[in-house]
Amino acid sequence: MCDTHVNEARQWYDTADISRVNELLTNTGASSIWVKRLVANNNSKQQVYLAGDPSDLSFLPLGEPSYTPTKSQKKKAGNPVIQIPVTWQWVTPNGQFDAPNAKLCYYPQYPEVRFSGFLQGCKEAPSELLSETRRGHEVNRCLFLGPVKNASGEVVRVVALVVGADSPAAQYVLGMETFEAGHLCPIVYQSQRQRDEFSVLEQALANIVGRKITPWRLNNDGAIVRPYIAPNAPGLTLEAELGVGENAIPGPDFDIWELKAIKQKSLERRYNHKVTLFTPQPDLPETGRLSTVDFVLKYGHVHTIDEDGNPTSYYFTSGDIQREGEDKPSAKLELVLEGFTDAKHFDPNGMIALYEKGTRNLAAGWSYLKLLGHWQRKHNRAAYVPYLREDEDGNTLVEFGPLITLGISTSFGLFLQAFKDGKAVYDPGDKATLAGDKWTPHARSQFRINLNDIATIYQEVREVDIRDPETF
Repeated sequence: MCDTHVNEARQWYDTADISRVNELLTNTGASSIWVKRLVANNNSKQQVYLAGDPSDLSFLPLGEPSYTPTKSQKKKAGNPVIQIPVTWQWVTPNGQFDAPNAKLCYYPQYPEVRFSGFLQGCKEAPSELLSETRRGHEVNRCLFLGPVKNASGEVVRVVALVVGADSPAAQYVLGMETFEAGHLCPIVYQSQRQRDEFSVLEQALANIVGRKITPWRLNNDGAIVRPYIAPNAPGLTLEAELGVGENAIPGPDFDIWELKAIKQKSLERRYNHKVTLFTPQPDLPETGRLSTVDFVLKYGHVHTIDEDGNPTSYYFTSGDIQREGEDKPSAKLELVLEGFTDAKHFDPNGMIALYEKGTRNLAAGWSYLKLLGHWQRKHNRAAYVPYLREDEDGNTLVEFGPLITLGISTSFGLFLQAFKDGKAVYDPGDKATLAGDKWTPHARSQFRINLNDIATIYQEVREVDIRDPETF
């Protein structure tokens, strides 16, 4: 009886059709299904190539990157490998099974991201199809995977399965319009096919462009705040109009896209504008790092004073920093990019550092691993949506325009290169304000880039006019 059960378990992956795959994954919570056709070197020994950069996988629950230098005593111990954990479960007709050692291996020198550790410690892993000593060299096996979200909309795990090359499901994949060899591809049924990856967002934006909208905010619990006129109102209004509740969940905002509302002088043409990429707080030095208040008081400048000439607020801005090779007498800190050679070669233990001028003491720093942890969640597909904001007679209105700029396929190495070249910049807005006898902090650690320079951080930039179907 046990032998029969085992034989059945080994057979299903060679007979499963696409409906069976869909049933197994959606029944375990997958909100979408993606597939990767496997080739001869995709197995437990040689790993499985998934993407060129971790940000390509921003729809998955990626953990914090880590790096352990090799202990080899050889002069050339090999190129660095950054490991990123991912919560993974294999699905079979018998249930769901944790793969506790599943991880992504990021090789920035290529660059590429490979899947590893997926069989180790798993009670019922697809060993027959992925083991290097069994069928792990079979061409046209297919790896299906899907992200699973919790009640708050946060992706918490991946559910996945593998089918054999001769299965109906694998044959279906090879015939899909969305199939692209070497890449993760979405499973899209005939009735759901779109013209391209922008179409879903394009159709949604078409419903809001050109309207004058009272800004509002949609909380993640469904509560509506209207009007909402804080400085971040345009961005939250854009998300709310597209049905996206406000949340701090990392990852794309709408479909596969991160949304960025860009202030413009007119909606009839594109104007340059500073874009905030992300706002991570420094994680270095590991010990002795100053609080925001102490940091701003020590390295910032007086912003306001009382009638007796005593400071009542301090700011820390880009004026308090000089870059390498720059001479800025008013600056107390120097900004240095440590451990960077080029977009494909950087020390995983490197950092963006703020050193005290003269002493070279580390005042604050952002480790590359810390920055990568933020970058990998957000930036693979970004839609820059222009807006105008009108404030008249106490009424505020926002209007979104049709000239959308799309940034497609990035890499962390491209960000570091743009930073080295002065295109991406650190533009802090930290503040300390005296309230009574106590200083109150406001931390804003911004990394920004001009809209006209975003081609430096993406493989492709597309400018579309959603009024003209020929542009997308």
